[in-house]
Amino acid sequence: MGDTFLRDLWFHRVDGVQVETVVTDAELVMVKARSTAGQAACSACGVVSARVHSHYLRRLTDSAVGGRRTVVELRVRRFRCQERTCARATFVEQVDGLTFRYGRRSSGLHQVLQRLAVMLAGRAGARLAKTL
Repeated sequence: MGDTFLRDLWFHRVDGVQVETVVTDAELVMVKARSTAGQAACSACGVVSARVHSHYLRRLTDSAVGGRRTVVELRVRRFRCQERTCARATFVEQVDGLTFRYGRRSSGLHQVLQRLAVMLAGRAGARLAKTL
């Protein structure tokens, strides 16, 4: 599979994300991307902020592509909350359909693994989860 094909395939899954590069080898697909939203809502009080505090890379495991493990390096922003009375001074933007607080897996992979755990509890589920 060509890198352009993989970029298009992955990019259409998530709104608000710009794919910068896709690097592939025999065992891994590495997607480097960044969030494109101009603002985010505070996770504590809900007030929308566009004031960026800093940036950092989140490394997420995603569903396999073509039998290869997929890792997403997503550049996200930490925003300053605009509400003076909010207990949370800064917060990190979340990308719908891709990230959730403290998650190291994509939302899609997280849902698949949860369903797998319910349906195939025990060793059978654990063996199958390793292949994903």
